[in-house]
Amino acid sequence: MFSAALMKQTIRENSVLWLVLAGVQCLMVATIGFTAPVAAAGIAYYNMLPGIFVGIYAITIGNRLISAKVDRGTLAYVLSTPVSRRAVVATQALFFAGSLALMCALAGTVHAVAALLSDHGADAGEVQTIVKLNIGLLALALAFSGICFAASSVFNLSKHTIAVGGGLIAAFVLAPIIAMFGENFAFLRNLTIVTLYDVPSIMASAPGWGWPLAGLAGIAVAAYIAGALVFTRKDLPL
Repeated sequence: MFSAALMKQTIRENSVLWLVLAGVQCLMVATIGFTAPVAAAGIAYYNMLPGIFVGIYAITIGNRLISAKVDRGTLAYVLSTPVSRRAVVATQALFFAGSLALMCALAGTVHAVAALLSDHGADAGEVQTIVKLNIGLLALALAFSGICFAASSVFNLSKHTIAVGGGLIAAFVLAPIIAMFGENFAFLRNLTIVTLYDVPSIMASAPGWGWPLAGLAGIAVAAYIAGALVFTRKDLPL
């Protein structure tokens, strides 16, 4: 079902971007963890910046995994080997979701360790809050990646994948930012899936805080499955 050779190739092709974005996030959360309480970090950092980071990663990698390979003709070589379309799409999806899970786990661990070692310290409840914030971030990241993966599976040209998948993610990320500029734009909060990553509710452990994250996970699963089905059945210009 999976191709080990394709997985190694995919890791080599995308490791630099992953290392850069993961490194930047770890540096930021380490600085925040050492200098600010967890409550302040939730408001100052998790409300906006991680969504931008995972959005950049999802748009870039989502395009590279399938449509860019079709566009450049490299997928023809892959499919000329015993690797099937199902193996290709399963391998690429596993890499995409797995790399995001590793990124969120690493950043969350660095934040927790920095908070525990800081002068202000962190108790068990605050560490749990960091864990929940990063679980929520992973749910948002997987939803973003699922959308970009589906676009990459549907379109054969990179420009179309980036226009549709990237355009949606950019709109989702920018909508809550624009909504901050007055009541006339407040309605935009209801037009983006980013609002399902409700940082204040997660930090307060409000009743039902996990249901919006389950919605993000559902979007991710549906998008990945839809993309896989389209890719395995469509005509390819090989």
